[in-house]
Amino acid sequence: MSDKVELSEKLSAVDQGVKELWDAMNAEQQQSLKNEFFILNRYISNVAKPEKHWQGGKTPTSAEQKHYVVAVNNYFNKHWNLLQKHPKLMWQLLCMCSYDNKTEFFHQWIGFKKKEGGNNKKIKFLAELYPNKKMDEIEMLAILITDKDLKAYAKTHGMEDSVIAKKLK
Repeated sequence: MSDKVELSEKLSAVDQGVKELWDAMNAEQQQSLKNEFFILNRYISNVAKPEKHWQGGKTPTSAEQKHYVVAVNNYFNKHWNLLQKHPKLMWQLLCMCSYDNKTEFFHQWIGFKKKEGGNNKKIKFLAELYPNKKMDEIEMLAILITDKDLKAYAKTHGMEDSVIAKKLK
């Protein structure tokens, strides 16, 4: 085994249920793996049709796809905050998500949902009201606050109705 364990090797080890990999790694490799649990979670829970450049694996059935989603949620994601203090256990739980401990699948990254354009004006408006806030906080506030509450808040900051209507329309 090389000093660095590649992502493809880790995904293959999970598909094959190689729980012993943790013990075979040195401390540096274990730390690296521990830091990648979130990334592995995003890959393992999604099996897809193999890309043309990928050698090996098979096209998953809907039952196999469902298996990975349910298994990762039931074994690996459940009680994440408590279990992340035990990285060997986390690795073993991830290996439990294997379909049959022998078939290798192509695991595709599950990206994050794109933000919908419906809140863009609200986000810009809130960014003007809160220039010192982080953008993720403003985006969260844009999701949570109603238009009525936002208009009322802007009025308390001395904005006129015409200015508020223009910025939010």
